[in-house]
Amino acid sequence: MSQQQHPRVDPNIWQKFAGDSFTVPKLHSKVYYFPQGHLQHVCPNTQPLDGCRPSILCIVSAVDLLADPETDQVYAKLLLTPVIDGSVVPLEFHNGPDGDQIVSYAKTLTNTDVRSGAVLYIPKAGADSILPALPPLDSRNQSRFQDISVKDVCGVVSQIRHFHRLCPFQHLFTIGWSGFVSKKKLVVGDTVVFVKNSAGNISIGIRRNGKLAAAAKMIEKEVKLAIELAEKKAAFEVVYYPTVGGFDFVVGAKIVEDAMKVNWRCGMRVTHMVKNDDTSKGCSIFNGRISNLSSRSTRPWRMLQVKWDDPHVPENLKQLCPWQVELINSNPPISDIQFPPTKKLRGAQGSVLSTEQNISISHTSSTLNSFKIKNVDIDNCNNKKTRPGSIMLFGKMIQPIERDLYESSDIVGDNSCKRSNETDKTC
Repeated sequence: MSQQQHPRVDPNIWQKFAGDSFTVPKLHSKVYYFPQGHLQHVCPNTQPLDGCRPSILCIVSAVDLLADPETDQVYAKLLLTPVIDGSVVPLEFHNGPDGDQIVSYAKTLTNTDVRSGAVLYIPKAGADSILPALPPLDSRNQSRFQDISVKDVCGVVSQIRHFHRLCPFQHLFTIGWSGFVSKKKLVVGDTVVFVKNSAGNISIGIRRNGKLAAAAKMIEKEVKLAIELAEKKAAFEVVYYPTVGGFDFVVGAKIVEDAMKVNWRCGMRVTHMVKNDDTSKGCSIFNGRISNLSSRSTRPWRMLQVKWDDPHVPENLKQLCPWQVELINSNPPISDIQFPPTKKLRGAQGSVLSTEQNISISHTSSTLNSFKIKNVDIDNCNNKKTRPGSIMLFGKMIQPIERDLYESSDIVGDNSCKRSNETDKTC
């Protein structure tokens, strides 16, 4: 597809249309370009390129945020300049969104949203945040409507009727919506994104569900050209379509370098968060364990093979890059805890416990969370005199075990059962 004369998109709106699948790098920032990741952007099962460097350190020389008029998909065009040893890296320039207040709502389309004569149901949260305010409903007027203007990524305005009724409580797009679906060739699984700026103007963008299979050959040529130019230390262009899926193949240098400081190894517990396209569905969090590491020739791109606790994790998450996961800090198993020397203690009913047993119980049973042992000062417990080394056990003051105390023990259990010199008797 031709990229000539494609319109530029406001950075605020562009990022909302793109979603969280892509982070726009700052102008003049230092990044790593991953050729294999670029190739897998539209061809996930592509084999590693022979003789290709796993990563190329670059400077972002230019950033263009554009939209394709044929598909309404936004994309980014980046000009990357390889870093030459000893070259001066320019200071980063912030090219992020300005202070305009932007709110957005995204909805993934279902069959009822796209069929002939369809209407679009807007949940209350989306209607309250995006749509203009309507006069209040009353007992005489159980429904109301307004015609709103929405502008697509190329600036074309469409009129759609917003219909609201009280019983049943619904916000709907009616007249004009079916024509918009037909014009944009929307299908089940596509996502529509509504964005409203501080002036109240509403824009609508589309995240296509299908892959850009037709662009696969074009991307492959682009990758090979980028590699050739990078080997010559010449600047090269790359294009990123956020709605295609996959992962960023241009990543901030510090993010990569910090992730590679970790001594990754099998058995580590990790977590990964996926933000859903549909605003109402929030995000999904997956936990798992590293099961294998890829060969060094392809590192660090997707070098971590993860076995997830959830068996229904998407296929593309089974191999991830180090900067796409977070380590889970877990407590060491009880077998690894170093216990202090065993000290015999008298139980509430005359049984003998050890310090080691007490610690083990507190780690393994949630029903004994209140089981604590404390050293008691002489001034505590209503100034009652206690021997050095006395302990508090199950709310009772326990004296140290000594032979003279054992022979004339006055410690009794809850059922007033005394211990004899020869055997334990129960009531």
